[in-house]
Amino acid sequence: MPVHAASTSGALMVTHVRPNAAGADVKDGKQVNLNGEYFVIKNVTTKTVNTGGYVPDITTNTYGRALPSYSLPAKAKAYVHTGSGTNRKESSGSHHIYRGYGRHVLLNTSTAKNPDLRLKKPGSADNNAAVGTISSCNWNTAADGKTYAC
Repeated sequence: MPVHAASTSGALMVTHVRPNAAGADVKDGKQVNLNGEYFVIKNVTTKTVNTGGYVPDITTNTYGRALPSYSLPAKAKAYVHTGSGTNRKESSGSHHIYRGYGRHVLLNTSTAKNPDLRLKKPGSADNNAAVGTISSCNWNTAADGKTYAC
């Protein structure tokens, strides 16, 4: 059962996470379906927010890669994918931001820390500490291809 993020102390909030992309993570020795692993952020303000610099801190690992610059409109949500792609808004209205990792980074089983993912304000350290946290999410053991509400 995920812990629900009732609020945020910043402009962005983590609303959902899919930590375990559907299917195998590795096929023929190569990482596959990296963009099937993602979390969703929502701009909770009435203004456009630049996502650049916000730090997704996966609390059992340190990856050190802040979100790229992307103008997320007021009240809009964006899928933040693990793999590579072009940051964009689809014709359906969905926003997509890509982190550019060459491997899966969200944990499939994670009971050692709480929360499993913190979103920190720009300039915060990716150091597994709570300082700078504006929103968080926990999913414990993730089912294959399941998206969890935070």
